[in-house]
Order: sequence, then C-alpha cells, then structure tokens
Amino acid sequence: MNIEEFTRKLKIIADKGYIQTHRSGNTGIGHTLEQELGLTENNIAGPDLEEIELKTQRKNVSNRVTMFTFNRGAWQLEQNYIVKEYGYIDEDGRPALYCTVNHKANPQGLYLEINEINDLMIMKHTDNVVLAQWRLQHLVEQFEKKMPNLIVVLADYKINEKEEFHYNEAYLLKNGNRKSFIDYIRKGIIIVDVRIHLKVKGTVRNHGTAFRIEEKYLVDCFETKERLL
Repeated sequence: MNIEEFTRKLKIIADKGYIQTHRSGNTGIGHTLEQELGLTENNIAGPDLEEIELKTQRKNVSNRVTMFTFNRGAWQLEQNYIVKEYGYIDEDGRPALYCTVNHKANPQGLYLEINEINDLMIMKHTDNVVLAQWRLQHLVEQFEKKMPNLIVVLADYKINEKEEFHYNEAYLLKNGNRKSFIDYIRKGIIIVDVRIHLKVKGTVRNHGTAFRIEEKYLVDCFETKERLL
C-alpha cells in the first residue's frame, strides 16, 4: 500500500465515524486501524521511501513511546560497578538499576545534562560522577534511523460497552528536528530508561537504554509535517 492508497482508505474510515475496537486494551487503537486498512504489517510503502511506520494516538491522552534504544560506547564506568554503587536489590534478590532519568535528579540521584559546546548528553550523579555520555549528533542520527518517516493517526475516543475510535486526523512526518530533540531532553519531555541487572554470577544483563517521549510531542521531533487528513 502506498501513501496515496493509504490516504484514500483513511478518508473512508474517517467518514464511518466511531468504530468499535477490535481488541480490548491500550493496543486496540492501533490494531483496529490496521484491520480497517487491511494491513498485515505495521508499515506502509511509499514512493522514494523504503517504509513508513504507522502510529496511532488517542487525542488528549499521552503515553510514553520508545523512540529508540542506544548504548554503544556510552557507559563511562563499568556497568557492574554502576549497578552496585547506584542500584538496589530487586524483588528477585538481584542487584538492579531500573529507573527513569531526566533533567532532574531521580531517587537514585541520576540526571541528564546537555553540553552543546561538546555535543554531549551526559548522565551524571549528584556527586558529580559521570556515568554515561552520548554524542547528541549520534542520538539524532539514531532517531532518524529508527523513525526515518512516520505517519501519526489521531483519533477521538469514547467508551460505551467497548471503546470506540473516530480516526479523523493524520500527519506524514519526515526528517528529525535536532533543535526540538535537544530542547525536549532539557525539559524532561524526552527521558531515558535505564534497564540493567546483574545475573547470579555477577554478569551484566542490559535490556538497552531506552529513549522515550510523550506521544503528543513526537510530531515536533520532525522537520517536515504534512497533513494527510
């Protein structure tokens, strides 16, 4: 399905008004739209584009979504040491560090700092120790790699016996916006989820450092915004 066909089908769906969810729960909004569109995969082919990811959002509701995960070369200290020094013992009895980090110090004392002069985002502890750092340019490039092009479809929603959606707004988004990306880290809109624990033998299990954003701000992370509906 190319963009033109997608847009045509989406207008037909919009004209139906409210559509009862095909699946209960948070994922119902995306699953229902895919079923109505006849999509078997969550992407749309387009001219000059390898693929376009499709995301759906309820209007006036903002959940966090993962933009990408990125660890490569970031950690400035051994992760084993970081977990033991700044982590805790989890419910399974393991040394662990699962926490959200933003521009303000969290309960573990971790926070993010932007140094644009050196093109860095730094994860620090309140004792001034640097735990990790990322090149800002590498983060923007990783975002563009994971979400090179994106269609966001917005829907009004209501609940009768089941949730119902009216898909009535859509945008095609292209090209990452570096300025917005960095600004959103500063404001705590883009956050970092650290997800590390130590196995029984003391080896590190890192599930990937996730960069996440509130859905409603995602559109502002792109330079180009074309309204489809």
